Amino acid sequence: MTVKMYQLYCEICNWKKITDGSDVKDMVEIKTSPVPGGIPKIDPETKKVVVPKTQKQTRMFKCPKCGRVVKPRKIENPQEVVDNKNELKERMRKRNEKSEFDGREDGIT
Repeated sequence: MTVKMYQLYCEICNWKKITDGSDVKDMVEIKTSPVPGGIPKIDPETKKVVVPKTQKQTRMFKCPKCGRVVKPRKIENPQEVVDNKNELKERMRKRNEKSEFDGREDGIT
């Protein structure tokens, strides 16, 4: 079962928090109003005004360090990302070890 994970990151002070959404209750949420879906139009059959549905904005929070706005971004699969980074580091380490002992003499004139 996959758990939805979100990252809150402040670009100003570099504060970062990874959460599943359960521990954001202690953070201050910034209130936002819904965005209009479009302009009202008149229905040609009923001759009444039809107002399109509004769209909700994403939740925004105050950064606990500096007070700026931070928006949550969804992280696809955090464990897979960590595994891929570790695998890449391991391959780079092995490649560097191999290049050191392949018979080349660097820096000798």
